[in-house]
Amino acid sequence: MNAYAPLLSTGNSRHFRHVLVAVTTLLLIAGCDQTPPPTPEERAQPVKTVVLKAEDVPVGGQYPGSMESSKEVQVRARVEGILLHRRYTEGARVEAGQLLYEIDAAPFEVALSRSRAQLANARASLSSAERRWRRASELIQSNAISQRDRDDAESGLEQARAAVQLAEAEVRAAQINVDYCKVRAPISGMTSRERVSEGSLVGPNNSLLTTITQLDPLWVNISLPDEMVLLLRRMLKDGELSYDESQRAVLIETAGNQQHPHLGHIDFSDSTIDRRTGTVQFRATVANPDGSLLPGQFVRVRLQGLYSRNALVLPERAVLQNAKGSFVYVVNAQQRAEVRQVRLGLEVDGGRIVDAGLKAGEEVVVEGLVRVRPSSLLAPQRIELAHNYGPKPNFADQPARLKVGALSQPASEVVQ
Repeated sequence: MNAYAPLLSTGNSRHFRHVLVAVTTLLLIAGCDQTPPPTPEERAQPVKTVVLKAEDVPVGGQYPGSMESSKEVQVRARVEGILLHRRYTEGARVEAGQLLYEIDAAPFEVALSRSRAQLANARASLSSAERRWRRASELIQSNAISQRDRDDAESGLEQARAAVQLAEAEVRAAQINVDYCKVRAPISGMTSRERVSEGSLVGPNNSLLTTITQLDPLWVNISLPDEMVLLLRRMLKDGELSYDESQRAVLIETAGNQQHPHLGHIDFSDSTIDRRTGTVQFRATVANPDGSLLPGQFVRVRLQGLYSRNALVLPERAVLQNAKGSFVYVVNAQQRAEVRQVRLGLEVDGGRIVDAGLKAGEEVVVEGLVRVRPSSLLAPQRIELAHNYGPKPNFADQPARLKVGALSQPASEVVQ
């Protein structure tokens, strides 16, 4: 017989069901009386933010440059002879016209005396020919001489005149050779060491004596990446950039961030791109009256006077990356972090110019980004980022692309 049969009988089964329903009800009532644990209150994440404002921002940038003498002249001997004296101090400054070397002039002085004597002889012959011509001119009137004698006298006069001219030219040539024996400085500048010592024979095969380098003004050769040059030209053409002509110049910085006291001005741009470096060469002229800059010196060059008007500058530390590109966190009206994709432009002092994605007046998180997530509650603390962009620019009414010189011209044109 089944052991559970008494429990499964009709009376007992009904009692068992009543008990089960009562237990279940008690359990449900007990469960309803228990309240859920309280959720922790959301904490606002402390961050530092900046409010974007539109302003005119200089966008020239900083580029490498090297100094070059605007004039470098090789001083050479123009006649052959013994170098007798050096009349300057090596490495010293000389002025244009200053005596540098003396070459033995004795042979050339003899040649000058000989040519002068030949000139005197030619002039005497000319005087004789003139007298014969005058007599022949009188006698031909009375048919005392033949026409042939008259023509001979005229030809003799012309030959005598030509001989005088030739002798005078020989005298000038001899005098030039004598003058060349005193070698003078063609320009003012700094001399190099002497290349030939005193007592040496100088001439066509050994003519280089020294070199004079002009230090004021100097040239600075600037290398700009080809992509940057093309970008600036496009932005100038589209009116995105403007020039302040009163500030248009180049600022030169040497080692230790020392600024040269004189500004330079671009006066040349290369017409091609250097295939080896992918750069376009520009040249500026800068005053150097105190000789603080030297040829061959490497410097940093800042282009001045070029502005992006009403630009928004975003600190680079505020920019993050995701699969879609660059983005920032913007504080919205509910004080929560909002993801905003941005497109960045030129690099300037203080960050990058925003081409798209943000507008003036929006608040962007710049510090505390590690704790920020999309829609995070924020406790923003606004900070001011001061940038010294110099004096307020003054833009002309003309379109900028007509006045930008080297950067606005096609690659085939040269700036004057």
